[in-house]
Amino acid sequence: MLPWLPDRSVYSSRSGIDTYDIALFTALRWERRAVLGALADVGICGPGRWDGRLGDGRACLVIETGIGAERAGRAAAAAPVAGCFMTSGCAGALVPWLHAGDLVAADRVIPFDAAGRPGGALAAEADGLGAWAAARGFRLHIGPLAVSQEIVWTPSAKAAAAAVGGLAVDMESTAVAAAARARGVPFVGLRVVLDEVGEDLRFVTDFVDSATGEARVGRALATLAPRPWLWRRTVRLARQRRTAERRLGAFLAAFLGPDRPALGIDAPAAAALS
Repeated sequence: MLPWLPDRSVYSSRSGIDTYDIALFTALRWERRAVLGALADVGICGPGRWDGRLGDGRACLVIETGIGAERAGRAAAAAPVAGCFMTSGCAGALVPWLHAGDLVAADRVIPFDAAGRPGGALAAEADGLGAWAAARGFRLHIGPLAVSQEIVWTPSAKAAAAAVGGLAVDMESTAVAAAARARGVPFVGLRVVLDEVGEDLRFVTDFVDSATGEARVGRALATLAPRPWLWRRTVRLARQRRTAERRLGAFLAAFLGPDRPALGIDAPAAAALS
């Protein structure tokens, strides 16, 4: 399925839950689908919000924020009580040995500004996660996650992001990590690589909505129809997105399942009230 096709998933409504063990934030629709596919008893509990059950029966809230730190920060600030805050979604690779579909978990997040100046790093929970993943057949890379204020479309922009020391780059993790620190709960940052370090995605800026990441069909056709040299790149990106969604979903099914790792998040969520 191409990235701009509509989401046809249907979930049944049910009453919300007041306190959650995990509040999980995604920016894009397909990222949210990958998360919900790993949960049981999923229901819509508000605009852009779903809740469901982890494999051990505990409660998980999923919030689709849209793209960017400002939207993610607002969503995290408004989220109900949770024992852990987590981001899950795609990222751009900043090292040549990461490929589409590879998984990255942050051991810290490093924000940087438009001039490439890094800010203070924020902690992320990843102790033991690499070994846990390997024991279940997943190859998970643990390391810093760079967090940009703008979408990193080009190889030159990725080179600038790599200068702060990250394996991959996204836009939302700092805002959610900061909200987690303010509440005194752990933060987990899980990413799947969508675009590789040498890929130039500037051509999609003409038709991808900068808030939702969804393609505008009319603009996509107008952009691509007279430029056949972009068709192959568009098909490749669509394939990479499908690979990323499939691999993220498979990992989340284990991560959120009955054998999920503790990662400091197994204290009762009510403890976050203290």
